[in-house]
Amino acid sequence: MQSMQPLRKSFSAFSLQSQIPSATLSMEVSYIFHSHLIGRAGKNINRVMEDTGTRIHFPDCNRIAGEFKRNSVVVCGPIAKLENARQRIRADIPVEFIFDCNIERVNSIGESSLSDYFSKTFGVLMRFYPKIDGVSCQVNIRGQQDRLQLLKDAVTYFGRVTHTPVDSVVMKVETSFDHVWIARDHIDKIITATGAGIRCPDVSVLKDLPKKYCVWIRGSMDQVYMASSMLNGLLPMQLMVKIPSDRFNRHLLGRAQNMDVMFHVEHSTSDILTIRLSSYEWNTRNLFDVLKCCLELPNNVAAVIPSLSPTWLALADITQHSSFLQASQRLLSLMSSSNNSSVPQQSSTIAMKVPRSIGTSSPDSSTTNSSPRFANESSIPASLAASRFDQNSSRHLSQFLETIGLSHYSDLFIQNEIDLAMFTTLKDEDLVSVGIRSFGARKMMLNAVQELRR
Repeated sequence: MQSMQPLRKSFSAFSLQSQIPSATLSMEVSYIFHSHLIGRAGKNINRVMEDTGTRIHFPDCNRIAGEFKRNSVVVCGPIAKLENARQRIRADIPVEFIFDCNIERVNSIGESSLSDYFSKTFGVLMRFYPKIDGVSCQVNIRGQQDRLQLLKDAVTYFGRVTHTPVDSVVMKVETSFDHVWIARDHIDKIITATGAGIRCPDVSVLKDLPKKYCVWIRGSMDQVYMASSMLNGLLPMQLMVKIPSDRFNRHLLGRAQNMDVMFHVEHSTSDILTIRLSSYEWNTRNLFDVLKCCLELPNNVAAVIPSLSPTWLALADITQHSSFLQASQRLLSLMSSSNNSSVPQQSSTIAMKVPRSIGTSSPDSSTTNSSPRFANESSIPASLAASRFDQNSSRHLSQFLETIGLSHYSDLFIQNEIDLAMFTTLKDEDLVSVGIRSFGARKMMLNAVQELRR
């Protein structure tokens, strides 16, 4: 009997884990790094998905020339595995330092010779951009997060070889309106904490917004990296899960507010609620804690212990007097009062509408807003909007299924919020879980997935 106890405990733990619903995590990563994260033929991102047991989706629109580029990366899977995937994605994002160099010194050695040597010796990517004055050129040296010291050594050695001062470098952070809006109140404090200089785009006038949102950071390599890390901690992040409406606990609204977590509820169907939790990425621990409370999970199940950058610890004090909730509500008030219709795609409000009468009002009334502009529009950040599947991509999936004679499954994918991009990540067990029982149909779909990936 004693030999059966470990087996019973193991089975009990497996039973508890199997009852945990999947959730969706939306994070923001500059679109310029998406191809790096995906890798050639999807090799990099497929490895991350296999290692973490999650599905990761990048916006379809980023593949189309001329289309607005989105920074969102969406991860779907069991709660405990979402955090592992977030950490892997964040660790795989490159770090790039920029500085100017005399072009004659570069030409005397040769760009290709320098690039090859530094690639083999330090494992970095080097690019040269001659300036219009014909005297200087911009040098970009890119390395990996987990080999940051090698990147710093490469910059230092390049300065020595080419007689270039590298005491001051620059980092360009291409980000979104959402990020700039919620981070702008904290820029001065980050400058004070790190000693770096930061130039941030002006988003105070919604009718006169820039086309791109680039933050420039200048200082020593340590100062620049620390400042960029703090700015990353202020990126918006969202968790989403669906629960039966009779399990919704209104007391969680107050708890979420105390944790600086924005709590948005909407009716998916008459008896299913979609819960969206948003905050700064450095506040990941509280986001997962509120999510576990929403699902009424015991403490010993799906424990999530986020691995946060040491520089993010200072953000608790920096954001103390200007929280995520306050920044979001200010934007919503500003847009409502000005009735601004010229706000671009990337700024469809960070602020989440907090339901005041869930359970006592109709499904329609729980998702409306006092401003007509939001009557039929969710107020999720555009940078996080990919947590809702892409309607255009869904239509493309329906058309694709029709071409292979499986159009009768289109409604099933729509009900499960699976678009064409998500379809290409599915495995056989995923198809079974969404309700496709026919072996022949699943085989045809899996063959189609392989073709689409190629």
